[in-house]
Amino acid sequence: MTNPRSLETVLHYPDAISQVSADGGDVYWLAAIAAEDGRITVRRLRDGEVTDLTPEASVRSRAMEYGGGANSVDAGVLAWCDDRTRQVWVADDSGRRPLTPEQARFIYGGLVLSVADGVLLAVREDHDAAPEPRTEIVALSLTGDNADGGRVIATGADFYAGIAVQAGRLAWFQWNHPQMSWDEASVWTATLADPTDAAPVVAKPEVAANGSVWLPDGRLAYVSDESGFWNWRLAGGHSWAIDHDAAGPLWVLDRVVATAVGGTSLASVVYRDGRGAVEVWNWATGAITRPLPGTSDIDSLAWADGVLYAVAQWPDRAATLVAIDTSGAVTTLAGPAEGDPEAVAPEAVWTSTDAGPIHSWLYRPAAENPPLLVMTHGGPTSMATSSYDETRQFWVSRGFAVLDVNYGGSTGFGRAYRNRLRGVWGILDVTDVAAAVRDVTGRGLADPVRVSITGGSAGGFTTLGSLVGTDLYAAGISRYGIGDLTTLATDTHKAESRYCDGLVAPWPEGRDVYVERSPIQHLDTLTTPMLILQGTEDKVVPPAQAVQMADAVRAAGRPVALVMLEGEGHGFRAWATRRTALEAQVSFLEQVLGLPHSDDVPLLAIENLPTPVVEVEPVAEPDPETGPVAD
Repeated sequence: MTNPRSLETVLHYPDAISQVSADGGDVYWLAAIAAEDGRITVRRLRDGEVTDLTPEASVRSRAMEYGGGANSVDAGVLAWCDDRTRQVWVADDSGRRPLTPEQARFIYGGLVLSVADGVLLAVREDHDAAPEPRTEIVALSLTGDNADGGRVIATGADFYAGIAVQAGRLAWFQWNHPQMSWDEASVWTATLADPTDAAPVVAKPEVAANGSVWLPDGRLAYVSDESGFWNWRLAGGHSWAIDHDAAGPLWVLDRVVATAVGGTSLASVVYRDGRGAVEVWNWATGAITRPLPGTSDIDSLAWADGVLYAVAQWPDRAATLVAIDTSGAVTTLAGPAEGDPEAVAPEAVWTSTDAGPIHSWLYRPAAENPPLLVMTHGGPTSMATSSYDETRQFWVSRGFAVLDVNYGGSTGFGRAYRNRLRGVWGILDVTDVAAAVRDVTGRGLADPVRVSITGGSAGGFTTLGSLVGTDLYAAGISRYGIGDLTTLATDTHKAESRYCDGLVAPWPEGRDVYVERSPIQHLDTLTTPMLILQGTEDKVVPPAQAVQMADAVRAAGRPVALVMLEGEGHGFRAWATRRTALEAQVSFLEQVLGLPHSDDVPLLAIENLPTPVVEVEPVAEPDPETGPVAD
């Protein structure tokens, strides 16, 4: 076993890198500064020197709640959304100035600068509209005060994203309630000067088209999943046909993870066996090259002056910004140059189920028959990747095998895989996770008696569903888990207000299904020892639900610990809170599973706790006369 990692390795995360842009010889990216509570700033690399261009700002958008597309650069001009002033700003050689007035009505995101056209294009939300904010594409003048909120370019759809502009032509994609963008979306183009000529490039039922990249020859490249996978197509001909996804789901308004490369190629992320890597497709010859092997995912791509830039994620270190020249040489510009020598790389595991094979990541410690910690990702239409994560490495270093399951509905494996969860969230995800657990323990890779499960938010819903619906788990940890599905239909934001229509049932007609599918309605079956971590100010999961769950476990006479975290909402932000939560999880699992106590965490008070809850076979001691016991 590797040396147990300290709690500080998880709590003191490094500065994060994302969203690379290139403007001539200058390279820009977003940096989340850990020492400043995650404040996000724009950094620029010019002539070997890195400069923080927005030291007074928090560069973040709140469009669609999750934000994204908070900055853009073009021809030496930088634009950004400042979360502190709630204004859009621009900076050039003459200085910086606000592009929008102080106001509370509009929220901007998905920024795209076009200096030649004198505009900053943006997705704008009008929060004076009712019953929900109106979303539009607008053009903000680079020389005016934009007191009117900008000139409307596209309106009428419920959502817009993926703005791209070239030579006075505009492209984007859009979708409408009750669909999510990965269910059905269409790609459009228009003339910037007179957008009344807007027309769809692709708009088909049950097809999720997105992404928009203008090529040097004036054609538009876009992504469509009509083949069953998100593949790139060129308007007017050529398609990059592969049985793999070349895009991910849209949660934020960041740029698509693709860029034109030279005159005849397109670079994009491609997911193969759950791993995301850069692939470059030459549409003239059909050739595909892979210039950056070994990655786990790709955050963003940019191209300028013969250099391909990528923010890459890796299985053994935090994200890095790299430059790839035409010879294929790779240079690290920001982030760690070397990997963590003690990092445990996960194995891809495929498990057969009645609905089809499911994918998981298995992290194994250097120990025989280890306890297994099962993780259920959020979304639920999201994806567990093999990217370096201190939390997973922390648990492995402390002797746990970790199983991160991409249950049906996860993205990265094609449309049919995503569609498996339609109408059966809370059922299929639970059975998929159980199947993966039985597969791994059945092969002797982990102890079937010491299996615990954990998840937060939507992942917490799957965790709670697993605890009330199976007897597979020796312990459960709910981090602000969703116990009542009706709250997701009645108390959420516009971007997800109809999300559950496809995952559960149309609302309100299907209210009975929501009630029946809610773990809070089945607490009489909840007998697994539980740790419940809950913020007192959570608006998504009312704290009363956590109390009800704790009461149910207590009434069943099973071990339970309820930790209410003062001032925290749906997710834990403060350093002290995150430490308390991590300490509680370590102590809880050690006590419930009968593991040795870690002396760097305080003992958590657990009600109804026998010693131990899980009986562990003692290790046979060698006989001094005969030597070690034979295997």
